[in-house]
Amino acid sequence: MKTNKNYLYIIKNVKSPELILVYNISNNNFILLDKNKIIINDNYISNFELHYITEQDYNLVYIYNNKKYKKPIKIVFSSKNHENPLLFNIYTKHNNSYQILKSNCENILCSTHYVKTKTSTITSFNKKSAYVFYLSYKNLLPCRIRINNDLFNVLGYTKTPNILNNKKNKNNQNNQSNDYNITCDVNRDLHNSYKVKYTNKCKYINFKDNVYNNKLKDCSITNKKYGLLNRIPKISEIFTQLLKRKTLVKAGKVNRKLVKIKNKLDDKLGDNETREYNDKLKNTITPEYKEVLGTVLEDFSNLDDDKKTTQEYKKLLSKIYENSKEYKLLGKYKMCKGVKLTNVCNIENVVECQDKCNQIHDCAHLSYDRKKKVCKLFNTCKTMKNDYNHMTYSKKSILRNNGYNLYNSFLLHQNTPIPEMPLFIRIMMFICGTVIVIILSILFFRLFKILIKFILCFYYDTCYSPTELLNIFLFRDAEVQKRYI
Repeated sequence: MKTNKNYLYIIKNVKSPELILVYNISNNNFILLDKNKIIINDNYISNFELHYITEQDYNLVYIYNNKKYKKPIKIVFSSKNHENPLLFNIYTKHNNSYQILKSNCENILCSTHYVKTKTSTITSFNKKSAYVFYLSYKNLLPCRIRINNDLFNVLGYTKTPNILNNKKNKNNQNNQSNDYNITCDVNRDLHNSYKVKYTNKCKYINFKDNVYNNKLKDCSITNKKYGLLNRIPKISEIFTQLLKRKTLVKAGKVNRKLVKIKNKLDDKLGDNETREYNDKLKNTITPEYKEVLGTVLEDFSNLDDDKKTTQEYKKLLSKIYENSKEYKLLGKYKMCKGVKLTNVCNIENVVECQDKCNQIHDCAHLSYDRKKKVCKLFNTCKTMKNDYNHMTYSKKSILRNNGYNLYNSFLLHQNTPIPEMPLFIRIMMFICGTVIVIILSILFFRLFKILIKFILCFYYDTCYSPTELLNIFLFRDAEVQKRYI
């Protein structure tokens, strides 16, 4: 049977926590041994399981020569409260009587020694520290609690074994909250235990599921509410971080590959102009386009030597720079769905596909199939579908086509690469435009009417100077006798 690590204990005495209880099989007695000493004699057992029998009867289970053995003992607990850290007295059977185990330590600076036994009747809990023992996990468990349905590890603390609570949990295995109704004790062997105050009230903390214990703040040296808590990320957050890490690693590989290819080409074909282009590309292209740059430069480096000239290298760098400013990535693993113009086969990379798009006036979007080397050109791209072999690009502006070309922009003014305007906004703009046209029409009509009257007034010599208008302001009783324009 495989030992369950969660229930493998070591036993200590409160008077000498640096010593652990060891059972000597050959002499059938117990020793308190320095926990830092290595036990090489198989007759000395330091790791035990405690199996419940009755309220006070337990079996001290240990492994010897790959077999399990049981030693009956009686345990008297300090409290029957399941939530308290369990302190207890140990009684071993000797003939027809019981003997209580007792440490022989005078103070905390105690060395290895045999445990004394004293014949005694089993009564209530003996509070003298020499008789008091407690459990510790052989393999320490973190103090993991739940607050507001988020999991936290409590810094400086480890989970306290509680065999009474374990028994209770077995009867309520479906109740998950029992896993977080725990007691934790400070462990000064942990590196982060310095964050816990050295006070008696901070030695143990009892936790309830989804309930914050104010001791966490009181026992923190920073006196902060969450000073001793370290939040455990959820599974979704772990996967998100994993994907980011994977993307970061991939970006590092792309950068190393790109630097290697550029150095190789610069050593053979480079000059000051090519270095300026490379610096410009390094500072301007997006991280997604660096992968395209690496692919294009790798294809160029694999050409025959007669085709790899400095001039061709400069043209290529210039083309990549222009295309990187002209196009944006819509989806790395997406294929455009819209009005398709044509398919062009035997296209080695995205830059060549972008050049094909620039040759067609109606082209505003493209999807490149890197597996089949097919360039798919589109006039519109309303939706996209998932496709691992495709990457889709769109023109950033209709003005930019082989540079900023107003003639081409005039030809392409109805084929904007940006998505169509929503119907609601188009209706609102139509209504607003109609209202503006009506208002302007009325104003122009009034102005035209005034102009006509003004001309007729001069023609028939019927114009009057509006001097009596001054009387209106000077004398309130005056009335206007004539009508003016």
